[in-house]
Amino acid sequence: MTTSAHPSLTVQPIHFTSDFESWERFYRQLGLEPAASDGRFLDLLAADSGMVLLEEVPAGSQLDGVKLVEFAIPSLDAYAEALDATGTAYLRTELGYREAIALDLPQGRVHVCELPAAEGNNEVHPDHLALGALLFGPAEGIPTGTQVLETHGLTPRIASQNGGWTDLVANGIFAFHDGELRQATHEAALQPAIEVFGETGDIDAYLAQLEERGVKATIIDEAYGRSLRIIQPDGTELWVNETMHDLYGYRRLDQ
Repeated sequence: MTTSAHPSLTVQPIHFTSDFESWERFYRQLGLEPAASDGRFLDLLAADSGMVLLEEVPAGSQLDGVKLVEFAIPSLDAYAEALDATGTAYLRTELGYREAIALDLPQGRVHVCELPAAEGNNEVHPDHLALGALLFGPAEGIPTGTQVLETHGLTPRIASQNGGWTDLVANGIFAFHDGELRQATHEAALQPAIEVFGETGDIDAYLAQLEERGVKATIIDEAYGRSLRIIQPDGTELWVNETMHDLYGYRRLDQ
C-alpha cells in the first residue's frame, strides 16, 4: 500500500443549513459525536474517520442546503513544511479569520485548514464508520483532481474501469463521480459542492444500531455492492456504502 509523506488530512464536509436543529439531531442519530461547538450556530461532529462541520445560515441564503468540503490538519505550519520537503508547490492564503492552503482542482478550489481536533482523525477501517465527501463532475477532470489530492496527502484507493469513479482515503474518504458539477461561492469563487456519504464494513450491524436510535433505513443490493439509504431531514437520501470487496468493474490503486 502506498503511504503519504505528509501529515494525514481529515476529510471535513461543511453543511450549511437554516434547519440547524433537525440536521444536528440527524447526524447525532447516525452515531456522530460532538467534537467542537460554539453553542449557537456551528457544530463539528465526528465519525470514527472524518468529520462534518454543520453551520447555520439564514433561510433564503444562497448557501442554505449547500455542502462544501475542506481538509483539516492539526498544524498548518507542519503541513507546509512537509510540502516543502517533497518539493510540492502550494498557495497559502487568508480566509478572513484563518489561514489555509488552497488546492485548485479542475472542479474548483478546496482548502486545507488548521483544526487541532482529537476526534475523527482515524484512518478508514471497515470496523468503523467513515464519512466521505462525494464530488460529482465531468469524468475528464477526475484524473487531474486525483493527482492534485494525492500530491497533497490523500491516498488513491479504488477506481472504476470506465473512469467514472475514483476515491481517495486519509481520515475519511473523498470520491470523484462522473456527473453534473455544482459550485458555490463561499470562501473562494466557484467552490465545488459535494454530497456527504458514509462507509462501513458491516451495514447489517450498522442498520441494527440505527434502528435502535429510531432511524429508518433500507439496504439496497446492487451489482457493485450493498448500501444503506437513509432519509435525511430534507427528504433526500444519505448513502452509507458497505466496504467494497467485489472489484468487478473496479481496480485497487493502493496495492
